[in-house]
Amino acid sequence: MSWFPKAFAAACTAVALIAGATACADESAGPDTEGTDALSISATGVDSLPFMAILQVGIDKGWFSEQGLNVDLYSGGGGGNTLRVVTSGDADMAIAGNSSVILAAQQANSNLKVVAPWFQINDFSWISPPGRKLENATLGFSSAGSSTELIVKGLERKLGVKSQAVGPMGDNWTAAKAGQITAGWAMQPFIADKQASERAEVLVDSRDVVGDLPADLVAVNTEYAEQNPDNIRNFFVVANRLNEWLVANPDEAAAEIAPLVGVTPEVMKSAFANNPDLAKGYSLKVDTAGLTNLSELMVGAGQISEPIDWATMLDQQYLPDDARADF
Repeated sequence: MSWFPKAFAAACTAVALIAGATACADESAGPDTEGTDALSISATGVDSLPFMAILQVGIDKGWFSEQGLNVDLYSGGGGGNTLRVVTSGDADMAIAGNSSVILAAQQANSNLKVVAPWFQINDFSWISPPGRKLENATLGFSSAGSSTELIVKGLERKLGVKSQAVGPMGDNWTAAKAGQITAGWAMQPFIADKQASERAEVLVDSRDVVGDLPADLVAVNTEYAEQNPDNIRNFFVVANRLNEWLVANPDEAAAEIAPLVGVTPEVMKSAFANNPDLAKGYSLKVDTAGLTNLSELMVGAGQISEPIDWATMLDQQYLPDDARADF
């Protein structure tokens, strides 16, 4: 996974201006991306989440190339970092945490266009060492404004628990084992891995409490999308192909995705087997109920002041016709 050509070009330009040199001139055609076959994607959790790592599978299988796309995939460090390179134009597409994308897109002159939900199953659970109880529990989440904060605030309202910002999944598990929190947030295959290796137990399956919502949203740089709409459409053609392949061949997919996310194929198979609705998670079909639930959770958490008008916020023109929904 290499860094983006446009970011490299920007660095070269800066060096050339300072040094008075033109050595980098041939490395890039410049900032104009019109007519390009390049699509740079910044995605959160490419090295830890199967529904992100599947993009690397598409690159490795040559499916993006077959569709006329030269895809460069970068694993962002979190919602804000993942999005920042797209708003600046150093990347063309971001796939990042649901609430982070909405909050960024609502900013004036954000240069972001929200085009699709991504992985529309609520896969967030809170895991703990054996024997923990939900009564008076403190649940860890990642950071302010994150998807995990959004969900844990919903759990607070529904279950009367408390919450504490801790960081990523590994830090939450460490804090839970040390007794600093009752349980930490986790997703598959981290859950299956810790269940197999450290007897972790699911204290709260948040899907049972707050329902489904998309884990992430897909946003594109507005200028790039306007200049290269077919690239965005072709991306979703391949994404749909990948989803259908995974749902039809979960064991084969587990074998290919497992090394990309650092687990064994057996753990990855278990993670897929424990998914409550693999076909829904790995589908482009817009789930209006999940998006409405996301909006309501964001209002309840105080992240936004009024419900999202999805008919305006979500630009579905790049999705396959049968994946679009009416609001």
